[in-house]
Amino acid sequence: MPDIDATDGEYLREIELLANDVVNRALDEGWLTFDTDPDDATPLQRAVNALGRQLRQYHFEGDGCVDPDAPLVGLAGALLVRPTTVLSEQEYADICERLGVEARPQGWALWHTWDRKGRPITMVTTRISTTEGMLLVWSKGRHMVPARPPRAAVAAIVRGWRGPAVRSPGYVAETGVAEAAGTEGAASGLSSFG
Repeated sequence: MPDIDATDGEYLREIELLANDVVNRALDEGWLTFDTDPDDATPLQRAVNALGRQLRQYHFEGDGCVDPDAPLVGLAGALLVRPTTVLSEQEYADICERLGVEARPQGWALWHTWDRKGRPITMVTTRISTTEGMLLVWSKGRHMVPARPPRAAVAAIVRGWRGPAVRSPGYVAETGVAEAAGTEGAASGLSSFG
């Protein structure tokens, strides 16, 4: 029996899991294809193949799928800054001070984006799980951008792009720029937070 108190996200995740079960059964039977449907495919096979192609998209909190009307934020890159990702707690505290935010145990997600005038800015946000999911999608070479976080999830906006970020596949394809400026040769990446 389905959970009557499920959130929208939980409900959609349950539907996704059931759809994955259907696709996996078709794969087990040997007829699922992610390519063009064969001419002799039945309507059911065509529908399951389409479902399988759609499920190849990885979903995560804040990806904009739950609320398709939510505005998206274009990103050039992103990174996670945590006490465990730098050489020492003091370096983490120094980075947070340069960003104008408190040093918190969960860390921060830094999104490289643009202001309304097209100037590069770094959005310092609490959207850790969104950034983890987005980086996973980017690692597969797929471009996607997240939903704009609410104001309460943005701790600071800093001029310029701070830190040695992972570049989004869309930004790399558009500009050919794969690495953040000023990060080459930086031993710990601290110099790019200055």
